[in-house]
Amino acid sequence: MILTVTMNPSIDTAYHIDHLVIDDVNRVVPEKTAGGKGLNVSRVLVQLGDEVLATGLLGGHMGEFLADRMTDDHIPNDFTPIAGESRICIAVLHDGNQTEFLESGPTVSSEELDAFMAHFSELVEKADCVTISGSLPKGVPADCYAKMVAVVAAAGKPVLLDTSGASLDAALEAEVKPTLVKPNLTEINGLLGTSFTPDDLPALQAALAADDRFSGIPWVVVTMGGAGAVAFHGEKGYRVVMPNIPAVNATGSGDSTIAGFAHALARGAGDDEVLRCGNTCGKLNAMDPKTGHLVIERWDEVYNAVQITEL
Repeated sequence: MILTVTMNPSIDTAYHIDHLVIDDVNRVVPEKTAGGKGLNVSRVLVQLGDEVLATGLLGGHMGEFLADRMTDDHIPNDFTPIAGESRICIAVLHDGNQTEFLESGPTVSSEELDAFMAHFSELVEKADCVTISGSLPKGVPADCYAKMVAVVAAAGKPVLLDTSGASLDAALEAEVKPTLVKPNLTEINGLLGTSFTPDDLPALQAALAADDRFSGIPWVVVTMGGAGAVAFHGEKGYRVVMPNIPAVNATGSGDSTIAGFAHALARGAGDDEVLRCGNTCGKLNAMDPKTGHLVIERWDEVYNAVQITEL
């Protein structure tokens, strides 16, 4: 079973209109889904045929609505209840643009966080692999993910961490490291204080090897948008180039990539399969208008077209 964590889920509401009229009425038909990076991971894993359990924090009537949407998506879930209402995030797709309104979410008490951590520890014992994705809600300290990584590591299970900012900084500074992290090139340059481009991969590999924060992390995957990705596993480095297939909606492709990595790592796959599986999921998501959904019928085409070379 793969356990996915979403600490700050949302009701993602999309409004599709031809033209947004400011200071007037815009009539819309809402499209509501259970949102959050970890739930995108869950949806893809379900499509891949994995046994999945989604967990995190849910609050109030909005939380009940989110749980119902997960059930609609065939995502088994076991969240810790909190008093505050789970958030709503609105995306208005108009005039070829996307305007977003993102609520910050509820404030979590220390007692609620303690209850979640106790529950999380129990769920980890039943899991084969754990993914932790997205932002932390208010009231949750930045080192929460680092503590969760330590719980998973103590149970001897792989844990994939996909976050940024202070929570990623805390996880990198911690003594116990995740199995895999997936910053993009901009984020890794910010962490290293560098300005590497996709043409500077040997220098990037050397910089990561010299930085103690990345020591002990088995997999460091750096995504580079249209330029593909570069991955470092132990002493080896890999360049990943994707087939040139037009994207329809790239939103959620990073989450789908994490799902593919988890799918492969949970089965003890080798480096080539891990990289092909993760990057294929990211590409297939970008080819589908739905977020966190794969054009699964084109799996073989994309999987076999992924180019992986050792640095």
